[in-house]
Amino acid sequence: MVPFENQLPKDSELLWAREAQKFRLGTMELTSSEFSERFIAALGPFAPGFAREALALHAWRVRERNEVMNLTRITEPEEMAIRHAADSLAALPLLAEGGETLFQHVLDLGTGAGYPGLSIALACPHLKVTLLDSRKKKIEFLQELVDELGLSDRVQCVWSRFEDWIRAHRKEVDLVTARAVGPVERLLEWCTHNYYGPLLLWKGPAANEELAAVEGMMWKRKLFVALDEPYQIPGDEAIRRLILIDNQKS
Repeated sequence: MVPFENQLPKDSELLWAREAQKFRLGTMELTSSEFSERFIAALGPFAPGFAREALALHAWRVRERNEVMNLTRITEPEEMAIRHAADSLAALPLLAEGGETLFQHVLDLGTGAGYPGLSIALACPHLKVTLLDSRKKKIEFLQELVDELGLSDRVQCVWSRFEDWIRAHRKEVDLVTARAVGPVERLLEWCTHNYYGPLLLWKGPAANEELAAVEGMMWKRKLFVALDEPYQIPGDEAIRRLILIDNQKS
């Protein structure tokens, strides 16, 4: 049988190549300084002033590496500022030093391109942060970026499955974060057999449905919703929610 790709007409192959080239040129037409300026202008008050340039560099490196890795569908500086960085930092009131709750070591589960974990590390210099992902290439990229940002003294990048890593380190971690990783039920299945501390989730309109699906599991495992904070990001009418699930014994 002739492979499907060999059946494609030459003009289709040429069209695909042209479209791919157009995409590459279109996404990389900005200089790093232009990108940073637009990113910081859009980010504005959603991040502390001392962290904005580093947050912009993080986004720029994600945009660059996105050419060869599937890191994000969002590549415009304004959208990256709001939908990635600002959204990640919606948790800042909870995590900021001197706040109502002070955590020391945050584990970002399924960190991907480093959102929210690396954004939190940049905006909260008092925190130790572990960026964990099961995809090796993403962790290698993040390690390069952490070194470039000079954060290697308090940010570690770990290539591992959560279940494997947390067994040896559960006493070191006092908060697990998860954004765009999966439904609440799956996250609780991962965490409650291996980790007994608070879990901070970034959720969208499906939050009520997801929480309803785990009511029985939460009751059985003595879990409760310690915080359910609605928020919005500019340009999006959808109500998002920060949900902190904790264990009655923690």
